[in-house]
Amino acid sequence: MNEIKGIISSTPIVVGSGITGAAVTMMKPEIRIFDKARKPGGRVSTKEIFDGEVRFDIGATMFRYKMDVQWSGKLSNYNLFEIWETNGVRIDTKPIYDEHHHYPVSGMESIAKSMLKDHPVHQSMTLKSIHETQNNIWNCEFYSNQDKRSEFMTSEQLILTLPIPQILDIFSNSQENPKFERWNQFLKPYNDYRKTLVCLCSWKNWTPNINSNGYKPNEKIPLSTLLKRGEDWEYMSWEHIKYPNPSLKGANLLVQFSAMFSETHFEYWMDTSKKPTPEYKEMLVDGLFEIWNSPPPDEIWNHRWKYAQAQMPLLGKEGALLLDSEEFLEWKNLCKETGIMILGDWLFGSKIERIIGGVHFLIHNQIL
Repeated sequence: MNEIKGIISSTPIVVGSGITGAAVTMMKPEIRIFDKARKPGGRVSTKEIFDGEVRFDIGATMFRYKMDVQWSGKLSNYNLFEIWETNGVRIDTKPIYDEHHHYPVSGMESIAKSMLKDHPVHQSMTLKSIHETQNNIWNCEFYSNQDKRSEFMTSEQLILTLPIPQILDIFSNSQENPKFERWNQFLKPYNDYRKTLVCLCSWKNWTPNINSNGYKPNEKIPLSTLLKRGEDWEYMSWEHIKYPNPSLKGANLLVQFSAMFSETHFEYWMDTSKKPTPEYKEMLVDGLFEIWNSPPPDEIWNHRWKYAQAQMPLLGKEGALLLDSEEFLEWKNLCKETGIMILGDWLFGSKIERIIGGVHFLIHNQIL
C-alpha cells in the first residue's frame, strides 16, 4: 500500500465506539468514528434476551458521577451530569450502591448511545493496518465485516481507543514506521489486562430471598447488588430488580467472577453459542444452590472479556487523575509528534467517570 487510497481529510479518525470513543465524539462531533463491533457500547454493553423482555449489563454496571483531576498542583472537580448537560446529552439514571453511584434506567449501553446521539458510526469495520505517506497523512485499511472487502480512509490524525494488544497487532501488521516503535516502547508498562468471566442465570418462576446469605441492610449496597471483592463470585446483581419487567414473574442474576477465577477458567468457559460447557454448568448450578438456595436456572448465558480492564493505568486506578507526571508529559509529546493519539482505560483507568471526565479535561485544555 504505497499510494493514498480514499479521500484525504483533516478530520480525525477515531477507532472504537466504546465509552472512550463515544466521549470523544460527544465533545468533538466533527470526527469520523469506526468500530469493529456491530453496535456501539464496548464495555458498557447492555444485552437483551427473550425477545427483549430481559435486559442486563455484562461489563460496567454503574458509574460515580463525580471525579477529580490533579494537574499543575491544582485539584479540579468534574461532574458527569454537568458534562452531559453542557453537551446536550440527557441520560435518565437511578442511584445504586450509594448516593454517589448511578446507573441508567435504559441500561449502561445508553451512555455510549446517548453521547454518540445521531452521529454516524461506521460499525463492523476492523482496522487492519495503517500507512504513513510522505505528506504525513495516515492511510488506514479497514475490513468491512458486512461487505467482506477492504476500505481505505485517510486523515492527518488518528485516535485509537482499542485495548493496547489490539493496537500493537495493528502496528505489527502495518509497514514499519519509527513512530510505531516509539509507541510500542511507551505502551509496554501498561499492556497488562484483567480477564473477566460473566454469566446471566434466568429463572421463569423462581425469585430469591434477597435478605439471605450475604446481604447486610446496614451497608450502602442496594437490594439488588452484592459485592464481595476477591471472592470467586465477586459481583452479583439481580437484574430483574435493576431493570424490572412487570409482565415477568421470574428472576435474572448477573454474576461477574474474580480475576483469579477468570484467569483460571477463561479458555473453556463457554461453547460457540455462549452456553456453559457441562462442567461449568454443573459448577454454576451447584454454586447458585449454595449461595441462594435456588433451583437450576432455566437458562444460563455466558460471556467473557479478554481485556476487561487495564491493570496499571498511567493516570492512576482510583482517586484523582494524576496528570503531574513525566509519563503524562511523554504521552502528550508522543501524541503531538506522531499524529496518533492512543486513549482508553490503560490511560484513565477503567471507571466510567474517569474516562468521560478525563476526555472532557483533555478537550477543555486543548490537549485532545
